[in-house]
Amino acid sequence: MSRRERTERSILQALEEQICETGMAGVGVNSVAKRAGVSKELIYRYFDGMPGLMLTWMQEQDFWTKSSSVVKGNESSERPPADLILTMLREQIDALANNQPLCEVRRWELIERNDVSAKLADRRESAARAFIDRVDGLTEEADVPAVVSIMLAGILYLMLRAKTEEYFLGVPLRTPEGWDRLWKAVEHLTASLPEDLKAKSLRTLEGKRPSADTGKDR
Repeated sequence: MSRRERTERSILQALEEQICETGMAGVGVNSVAKRAGVSKELIYRYFDGMPGLMLTWMQEQDFWTKSSSVVKGNESSERPPADLILTMLREQIDALANNQPLCEVRRWELIERNDVSAKLADRRESAARAFIDRVDGLTEEADVPAVVSIMLAGILYLMLRAKTEEYFLGVPLRTPEGWDRLWKAVEHLTASLPEDLKAKSLRTLEGKRPSADTGKDR
């Protein structure tokens, strides 16, 4: 590892520690530079300031920004869309579980939109669309993007809510048993998707997708 790489790693670690200690309210170039023992000019030089620093850190942390190819590749194409959706939701839970700084950033994004949070949200949306666009339009029996949105939003809300609330409608949010119950509910909802999405591979269903011109009329 080069000297620059070691310094970049030190800055990223300082960012993570600062988020854990103060939340996003206490995060800035000055506080991160002080904690890392570097000049703030170095953060601008290496990361182009806080937006670049946050994007670099999120690339290593957040599911979508590090795993935007969740349904790309031949292996994924051979799996049913319902299975891919379930895998994506499970990996979302795993990405947030026991990751305090990532949860803090996701809470911050919900309540504040600025240059940094906007870039994080926009990049996540772009990566997520690479997933959802492949499973959209495969059936007329369900609005798959809307169904997935409800399930994903529910998972994110409950995971982030666990910081301030121990229960939601009587379901524990801070215990493995509680999350086992919630996961069984996710599996139940996924099982309600149209049969084709559960029985046929993504590749097979994509082969039957209407052409681009036809799709414009949907």
